[in-house]
Amino acid sequence: MKAQLLLLLELQNIDSSVQELRAKINSLPEKLTPAKNDLAKLEAILQEEKDRLAETESWRKELESIIQTEEEAIKKAKAKVQSAKSSKDYSAANRELENKRKSKSEREDDLLKMMEAIEKSRAEMESHDKDIKALREHLTAEEESIRAEIAVLEPKAEKRAAGRDEVLNQIQPGLLKRYNHIMKKRAYALAPVVDGVCRGCHMQVPPQLNNILARLDSIETCPRCYRMLYRQDILEDAGE
Repeated sequence: MKAQLLLLLELQNIDSSVQELRAKINSLPEKLTPAKNDLAKLEAILQEEKDRLAETESWRKELESIIQTEEEAIKKAKAKVQSAKSSKDYSAANRELENKRKSKSEREDDLLKMMEAIEKSRAEMESHDKDIKALREHLTAEEESIRAEIAVLEPKAEKRAAGRDEVLNQIQPGLLKRYNHIMKKRAYALAPVVDGVCRGCHMQVPPQLNNILARLDSIETCPRCYRMLYRQDILEDAGE
């Protein structure tokens, strides 16, 4: 049974190594998630700014058209003032002219404020655009680095798993079935017993079970975590 135990331990070492390498390979792309989320947020902000700027530019053109219309109205109001026949007509035409001038002035103030807002928006968009480009460059570099690291880890995982079938073929079917069943539920299937304690769940094993393990006649299961147990000290003594 010692030979079977050693084969199971070798299988567990292989599986643990491969799982560790695979976990590392799978986790590498996840490192980019925060940066990708930041990029998506910045791109969304930039798009919103572009949409707002397009609306503002449209309103600016409309306002310029209104100002142009009011300039024509001012010319007509001036003509009325000049052609007034009476003081009453003159006063009415003059009030109209002043109102048109006031309205045009207000529109021009609005246009000036709008132009300032447009310039500010453009500056912010330019800043965000630079941030996006820098972040994209960073992501590209990180992706290349990760691809290179994966290219190194993949062969290691394949090499570590290469001898697995050979070990599997030497393990008794019943033991292998138990091993696979435990591995589906636990991170590892075999746990050493040291000083009477299962290192898998840190439970004190019954003295009788501890004595059975010392004989290396069978592979027993922990009553608590159900891992396959072995006495570390006995196994080392047997190896010597």
